[in-house]
Parts: sequence; structure tokens; C-alpha cells
Amino acid sequence: MRRLSDIDAIQPLTVRTGAIAVTFGFVTGAAAGLIGVGGGEFRIPVLVQLLGFPLKLAGGVNLVIGLFTVLLGVFRRWGQHSWTRDDLVLMAVMGAVSIAGAALGALGRGKLPSRPLKWFVCAYLIAVGLWMLYEAIAHVEHTLAEPSGVARWLLAAAVAFAIAVASGVLGVAGGEMRIPALLYLFSVPIKEAGTLSLMVSVPTVAAGAVTDRYMGRITNVMLMVAVLMGAASAVGVLFGAALVPSTHPEIIKGLLGLILLVATVHLTVTPER
Repeated sequence: MRRLSDIDAIQPLTVRTGAIAVTFGFVTGAAAGLIGVGGGEFRIPVLVQLLGFPLKLAGGVNLVIGLFTVLLGVFRRWGQHSWTRDDLVLMAVMGAVSIAGAALGALGRGKLPSRPLKWFVCAYLIAVGLWMLYEAIAHVEHTLAEPSGVARWLLAAAVAFAIAVASGVLGVAGGEMRIPALLYLFSVPIKEAGTLSLMVSVPTVAAGAVTDRYMGRITNVMLMVAVLMGAASAVGVLFGAALVPSTHPEIIKGLLGLILLVATVHLTVTPER
């Protein structure tokens, strides 16, 4: 008998699948709207453990859902800040290089060893998550670097490309990695960093999702699940983003620190299949 491939093993859409997609889509969307993350690290375990998608295929579905989330997140949060020319250039540089990085990561998902990358990302999330919790509790802020001129744009390009490659391989938007970089390397305040990260996430997840669809990793059934979960995420984003103006920056930073630690646990326990 012919052995079923990962694509062949995908089951038709059911009421249970739709209910799970809608419920978890709303929850992760609310987190994305408030903090500025894509929520991919939370959706991957749901797609793999509850919906039964193979990990390497779940990444593509997650990127499609993430596109719903980040687009609406940007739309809802953009007018809440006053942007400088430097902010817009930083966003443009990071967004441009992220397209190539995300496409490269998505192309290499089936070829690159994902385990070392996943453990590296987990170590990064633990270190940054604990540090952000410390800052939120101690009411202090630190900046590791604050480059200017050409050095700033070169660092932005290098950081954005590396995060986009990792995001493409793991199938996430990368906000959990990008926001701390904006905070500690570019001195962007936490609320603005969340919105800038969402803006950079748009080309990142779009490039990865298009690449996955082109390579046949996103079937029509998987696309239907992505649309359902993405629509629910959009509603959640509206809810979460509405809370941003009234939420203290230290609360957002503390919540992000907790999210980074929980995301690490989720990435650790997600089976690699």
C-alpha cells in the first residue's frame, strides 16, 4: 500500500475543527492586539496537538492566520502613536529585508535542521522574558545599544533578516523576537515597538505564506481552517488593541515577558513531526 504523505493525512474540515480554530483564534488575536505579537507560538501547538497538522505543514497555516492578525493589528494601532521619520525608516529597512528572510526560511523549512534553531529561539525567549519581567517589577529600563546613522540601518537589516529567517522556518510572525530587539537595540518604547513589529510582520508573514502555498504545503482544507482562525483572530485583535491606550507600558512589558516564557514552554513540548 502507498504510505500516506503529510498532505494526504489532512482530514476534512469538521465542526470540532472549526470550533477549536475560532476559539483559539480569538484568544491569540486579543494578545496580538494588546502586545503587538503575532501569536504564532501559541497557535502552533493548537494546530499540531489539537488539529493534528504535521509541524512542517502547520507553519504555513500559521503564517496565513498571522497575516490576518498583523494586518488588522497595524490598522487598529497605527493611529495611536506619533511617528518620526526615524521610526518609519527603521520600519522600512526591517520590512524590506524581512521579505527575503521569510521566503528563505519557508523554503528551507523542510531541509534546514529545525531542532537547533528551535532550541536557540527558546534560549533567547527565556533570557529576554526573564529580563523583561525583572524590568517590569523593578520599574527600570535598560538599553544595550543605541546606534545612529548608517550603523543603525545596517544593524536593523541584520537583525530583521535573522529574525525573518527564523520566523519562516518556525512558521511564526516573529514579534516575540522582534519587539525585544526594538526595545533594547533601538530604544523604541514598548507600545510603539509592538506596532512597528506588527508592521514589519506584514511582509514577513506574507512572503512566508505565499511561499508555502506555492510549494503546495497549504491545501484547500488547511486554507479554510486558516481563514476561520484568522477571522476570529481579527475580532480578538480589535478587542486587544482597544486596551492599548489605557494600559500602562510596564504592564504590557510584564505581559510580554510572561508570553515569552509561556511561548518557550509551548515550543519545547510541541512534537517535531
